[in-house]
Amino acid sequence: MRVLLPVDGSAVAQRAVEHVAKLGKAGGMEVILLNVQPPMPLYGMVRAYMLSSEYEAACAAQARKALDPAARLLKRKGIAHKTDIAYGEPGAAIADAARAKKCDAIVMGTRGQGAVGSLLLGSVASKVIHLAKVPVTLVK
Repeated sequence: MRVLLPVDGSAVAQRAVEHVAKLGKAGGMEVILLNVQPPMPLYGMVRAYMLSSEYEAACAAQARKALDPAARLLKRKGIAHKTDIAYGEPGAAIADAARAKKCDAIVMGTRGQGAVGSLLLGSVASKVIHLAKVPVTLVK
C-alpha cells in the first residue's frame, strides 16, 4: 500500500506520522512524505529581490524543516519512505500528488500551522477530501 503523508512541521502533522508509523508495523506500506510550499512567497516583498535559485533554496530549506523530523521517525520505525516537495495551493497539490504518485490513501493532520489555515479549521483537509480520488484519513 502506498500512502501519501503531507507534513508541514506542525504537531498535528507529526501525530499523523506517528499514526502511519503504527499502521506500518504490519509491513507492506510505502510512505511518501510530502511538503507543499505555498504559492505566495514565504518572504513577502523580499522575494522580488531574490534570484530564482535563492528562492528555490529557501523553499527547499523550509520544506526540509517539515520533512526531516517525519523522515527520522519513519526510519527509526523501519517504514519505507520517500520525500517530495510540491509547490502551489496545498489542498490541490496534495490531491494532485496522490494521483501522480498512484497512492492508495492519504493520511494527514486535520489542521496545519499556516496563519490563514488556522482561521479556517481544516480548510486544507476539507479541500483534500473533496478533490482526492482515494480514501483520506484525518488525524487530530
